[in-house]
Amino acid sequence: MAQAVAAEGTGVSFSSGPLCLAGLLSVCVERGQGGWSAMEGGPGVNQEEPAGSSLKKPRAEEPREAALPPAAEEDDGSPETMPMSEVVPAPEWAATIDQVKGAIVAIRVTGVRPFEDSPAGVWQGTGFVVSLANPKEALILTNRHIISTGPIRAFATFDEHEELPVWPVYRDPIHDFGILQFDATSLRFTPPTQIPLSPAGLRVGAEVLVIGNDNAEKIQILPATIARVDRNSPEYDDTNYQDENTFYAGAGSNTSGGSSGSPVIDRTGACIALNAGGANEAASAYYLPLDRAVYVLDWLLSHRTEAPMPPRGTILTKFLFQPFDMLRRLGFTQEQEQQALAVGSRAATNGEGPEAPEAGAGRAKGLLVVESFLPGTEAEEKLRPGDVLLEVAGEPCLDFASLEAKLDACVDAPVSLRISRAGKLVGVELKSHDLHALIPFDFVECAGGAFHQLSYHTCKRFHITVADRGVFVAQSGFGFGLELPYHAVVVGVAGTTVRCLKDFEAALAGVKDGETFEVSWYNPTTNERRPKRSSVRMESTLWPLSVWCFAPCRPNTWRRRPVQAAAAAVVPAPAAAEAAAPAAAAAAAEGPPSASLAETPPQSAEAKETEVDQEEPLGYPPSKDATIARVQPMFCTVTSRVAHEYATDFIQSEDERNSTLIRRVGVGLVVDAERGLVLTDRYTVPQPLAHVELTFAQIVTTDAVCLFVHPQHNLVLLRYEASAVRELPVRAVDLLKATGETDAVEELSIGEVLSFVSLHGDHRISAKQVTVGSIYLKAWAFAEPPAYRERNLEVCNLNDTLQGLGGLLVEAGASGGTRAWFAQFPAGKKHYVAGVPVPVLIGLLRPLGLLGGLGPEAPLSLHEAKVPALDCEFEELSLAKARRYHGMSLESTRELATNSSDGRRQVLMVSRVTAGGACDGQLAEGDVVLRVSGRPVTRPQEVEALMEQQRPASEGGAASAEAVVWQVLRSRQQVEVPVQPSWRCSDGTSRLVVFNGIVLRPTLRAVAERGGPVPPHAQPGEGLYYWYIFPGSPADTFGLVAPGWLVQVDDEATPNIDCLVQAACAGKFRGREWLRCCTMDSEGRPTVRALQPDPLFWPTMELHRCREGGDAGKWTSLHWARVEHEDS
Repeated sequence: MAQAVAAEGTGVSFSSGPLCLAGLLSVCVERGQGGWSAMEGGPGVNQEEPAGSSLKKPRAEEPREAALPPAAEEDDGSPETMPMSEVVPAPEWAATIDQVKGAIVAIRVTGVRPFEDSPAGVWQGTGFVVSLANPKEALILTNRHIISTGPIRAFATFDEHEELPVWPVYRDPIHDFGILQFDATSLRFTPPTQIPLSPAGLRVGAEVLVIGNDNAEKIQILPATIARVDRNSPEYDDTNYQDENTFYAGAGSNTSGGSSGSPVIDRTGACIALNAGGANEAASAYYLPLDRAVYVLDWLLSHRTEAPMPPRGTILTKFLFQPFDMLRRLGFTQEQEQQALAVGSRAATNGEGPEAPEAGAGRAKGLLVVESFLPGTEAEEKLRPGDVLLEVAGEPCLDFASLEAKLDACVDAPVSLRISRAGKLVGVELKSHDLHALIPFDFVECAGGAFHQLSYHTCKRFHITVADRGVFVAQSGFGFGLELPYHAVVVGVAGTTVRCLKDFEAALAGVKDGETFEVSWYNPTTNERRPKRSSVRMESTLWPLSVWCFAPCRPNTWRRRPVQAAAAAVVPAPAAAEAAAPAAAAAAAEGPPSASLAETPPQSAEAKETEVDQEEPLGYPPSKDATIARVQPMFCTVTSRVAHEYATDFIQSEDERNSTLIRRVGVGLVVDAERGLVLTDRYTVPQPLAHVELTFAQIVTTDAVCLFVHPQHNLVLLRYEASAVRELPVRAVDLLKATGETDAVEELSIGEVLSFVSLHGDHRISAKQVTVGSIYLKAWAFAEPPAYRERNLEVCNLNDTLQGLGGLLVEAGASGGTRAWFAQFPAGKKHYVAGVPVPVLIGLLRPLGLLGGLGPEAPLSLHEAKVPALDCEFEELSLAKARRYHGMSLESTRELATNSSDGRRQVLMVSRVTAGGACDGQLAEGDVVLRVSGRPVTRPQEVEALMEQQRPASEGGAASAEAVVWQVLRSRQQVEVPVQPSWRCSDGTSRLVVFNGIVLRPTLRAVAERGGPVPPHAQPGEGLYYWYIFPGSPADTFGLVAPGWLVQVDDEATPNIDCLVQAACAGKFRGREWLRCCTMDSEGRPTVRALQPDPLFWPTMELHRCREGGDAGKWTSLHWARVEHEDS
């Protein structure tokens, strides 16, 4: 009855709230102005991201697809939410409270997977024991929105602070109640107690107490008086779940977060209704009558050996209770009214009516009227809105309880109805459909998303036929996230019509890993329901295709069934693409294969589609600007996608945190066209575990693999299959001009007027005349939590406004030289565009051998290349300050001033030393660098070049290289210190483990680069560091807080991934009900959390980057693999 409630100016909400990380803290509900809110408690609206979405930070989904469930109201100490110790009940209530409080429990629920009516995450509510007939299978009654439809894990906390696991047994398909099961014999301190149910006690004027739990910490007792018992079911905004065809009772109890599922107790100690929801802007609370709950409970107790699915019928029609005045307006005659009054009077006098809320009220006040029905059904053909229901199965029907009793008794059979249509009596016969068959429980996981059959509630809300209703997107995930929103309905996959979940599974099973396929879908939440088509890429290596099948047993459970996906296309070895031209042409003639996120070298379907006849080669867009025409063959657009759950190397922006997945776009600079090497930045490709695509000339898109991530500077090397762009005149950037000599490269000067050629997000290229504004050593802010940040790199800025994603600063004309490369630099949650002068860039690329002389296998060997890195950070200090405050001699000042360039008279001062690095103990913060290896230095690239000269001849690393002598000014004294060169391989996570929902990786180097003492478990490359926890996992349930380090599990130390995996595979955690997880935060503060393992939904899983193929120790491919570890 949306109109009636809206007229009161109040919102409606369920009455309990979700837990935060620890499962105990609450978050305020946002109250709308006169609009409907989502539920105050239980799972809320799942929108991806993803992260996902979790209660501690956005999926979100996840999302996902990333909005949070509505939160619980905080207890502000107001009288209506006082704890038991502060409430002084009337003396006659004291005995009642003592009688029932042992049966009332606080329920903490974890949704382990996203579903239509609940995201993955943690929330709370209330329940109470209603049956101890079989103590081993004792039953608890609560709200259906607390239990939800998807798979859950739940715990109940009893009066004496005892916590027991509880398991769902029954979820009503329509009404807001559900039943949990627990073992009452496990109670040690709380005497087993049950509360009797008395639906007949729900009468206007009855004095009641609503006894529930406030955030699972304390009991709240709220007095109320039943004001009405014939209210139509409330409607909740932003949720597909809507109750129907039942009365609700109303009272002014002002129930708040955590009280969903609380019993409404009368003076005898019986429960007469179930607390379910309330108005946000008023003290009104809504109670669900118990007639159907009693029916289900009796059925479960009398059918112990059967599946807990008592018959529940529907004719796919929504009825509303309307008073006689409204019926007269609909054509109901006076004679029919008198007959209905007489029938109601006889039923009330004889006590023959059902235990409906209005029973015994003296007379009937109205009848049930057809409000709506689902399209494409028998009801649509035979019923009309406004039809007044008179009889069901030959007997008078005055209320919802009578209607439902008849429909439940005739499931899958016809039932006769007698109605009044504008005063005319009409008889119809409709089939009573099984309600349980219209509620989805099975679901499919694919490419990080979750999908299930469209439910009856969604069909009802958006007026969709239940026949051939398609598949609902509960979480779009990595594969579908860019194309399909949460709430979308899939009706076709890869040319196959999808009518049900089995069609969806079969269609996906035929799609190869890495293959792009078409998905047909529509969004029911918008007024425009036009069908849409999107291209989606299958990702089954990191996210195996699986079906979760519901088992309607006692208790309910799910079973995972892996789906054998189609085999991925065979990818040729990189050497084949790098061989002579005839071999490459032959390989190209066979057609480029598709590859997944885990395959390399990649070749996308888009590239295959761009193949044209050799007589008509493709080219770049024509341009009248000679500078653009010269530069655009060097450019490509780089697009990367990263899943939220595996974003381990960088910090996401606020927008990225609220999105389904992380997508970034940047500029790629071709540095070797023959071998397919592209240079980009660490903002665009933030980590190796990413799906990367390159777009050339706006017409060819191909996959790329991350070969090398510079451990210190903002450089990433990508590799693509060169044959994929053979139709384009791709050209590598010439950094050394025609001379080929590094020394011949001209230094960039402040004030130079050059041309800036930039690439935009829509692949367009533009050019403008600009002026070099500054060249300086930029100090980048630290990220929190620690993540990569640039340091010791000179950058240049322009006096003009930069547009685009980056580009090249070049000399204008058809033959001008390249002066600087502009890229995006990550800086915490933000990023900036800055330029790297070509001389600096050459110094960074030289150690990688990218300036000539590469052999045919060199591109893949770049993955193992080592480059010099400084274990300290510099800042610029003017010579004037060095002389005045640090005691620099005149001789050193003159020498450094002579060595300065472009009029910048500065010196390098050590601002930070990497803890545990080669400089730790040798250099100190505040040291002023005078000379390195006997040569004066004023710029960080000069220091790196001198350190590079000490490259070790063998693979012994830095230990086999000779130390380099630095002359520094320390405490106004010149001292010489030996500094060992540091040589590092490619940066970024190459291996991670998911343990009970904790995403673990070795410690980032950024932790040590912050300076200060670093404990053994936080050394770079050591320890188990985490900053993401899966929503709905055991770690989320029991309050693990990210970021931190996992240092021990039970008695097993976890100094690295190998130790944890070995302990798990050796069965050291097998059979443990609880695991003691010792963690440590960034301040060194230890914490212990006890987690209950969930190997069904959260097995120990490892992702690692591995190499394959090759003879004589050579490898020919680089890819990611997924391994699930089981206890031996």
